[in-house]
Amino acid sequence: MINPGRICSSLGFTHEEVLSLCQEYEMDISEMERWYDGYRIGKASHVFNPYSVMRAIDDNRYRSYWTTTGAYDSVVTYIQMNYDGLKDETIRMLAGERVYVDTTEFLNDMHIVRSRNDVLTVLIHLGYLAYDEDEQECFIPNKEVADELNNAIKATSWEPLIKTIQNSKGLLNATISGNERAVASAIDLAHDENTSILSYNEENSLACVLSVAYIWAKNEYVIHREYATGKGYADLVMIPRRNVSKPALVIELKFNHSADTAIDQIKRKEYPAKIAEYSGDMLLVGINYDKETKQHTCRIERTVIDT
Repeated sequence: MINPGRICSSLGFTHEEVLSLCQEYEMDISEMERWYDGYRIGKASHVFNPYSVMRAIDDNRYRSYWTTTGAYDSVVTYIQMNYDGLKDETIRMLAGERVYVDTTEFLNDMHIVRSRNDVLTVLIHLGYLAYDEDEQECFIPNKEVADELNNAIKATSWEPLIKTIQNSKGLLNATISGNERAVASAIDLAHDENTSILSYNEENSLACVLSVAYIWAKNEYVIHREYATGKGYADLVMIPRRNVSKPALVIELKFNHSADTAIDQIKRKEYPAKIAEYSGDMLLVGINYDKETKQHTCRIERTVIDT
């Protein structure tokens, strides 16, 4: 999983192989990617879990086919240990973030786990995390693994994550209903609860607040993030998944300006390129963070996109 050498493309199905299977068996390649893609093994990208792909084809249904083994109990144990803030980094990864990992410390013995780097390396070996060799970062590869990792975390009785997900679901509902005050309050809460993984007033770190706050939205939206490094704002573009009857969201975060300024910023861009092919209802959501008051304000506008 970390140093596969020349056999990297043989350790799973490639994108071309899965695309061919989808064409033959009339399966949706985008759903296959969402559920089973995401592994980067050595220099091979877009590596799919072959067992799950074939089960999905046999059952004509996309779901988790993850095989629970004794390794599952180990995952629960490791996360519960919370080496060096491991739980906080798990939240970040569930929100779509990546975290640095040094895989060279691990002794290739699952009974000798001494640090967060060891835990993350074990999770890479077990397939719970994918690994980017070039950036030395690990991340959750797909929905199947995210669901199983969620189950493992729940088994630790780790209430903060359960609360985070519940709050995120409420935030999404408040956003769609246009409740600006509720959205601002929910972002305040997400910011306060995650100060351990954020530098509270660092502009670039505020982007992570949105990712964590809208963690639930990954179930219903394809999420694109466009960070503007050093200028104090971050775009979050969310396109509803197929068969999801909800508006698209374009969210802009400003720092020490105003929520109206964030809305104006979206309009000046004439919408991000990620939504060029989208048509239907759309919400423009401007969020401003005031460094002095440590409070967020929100402005929401509804529009319709015709293509």
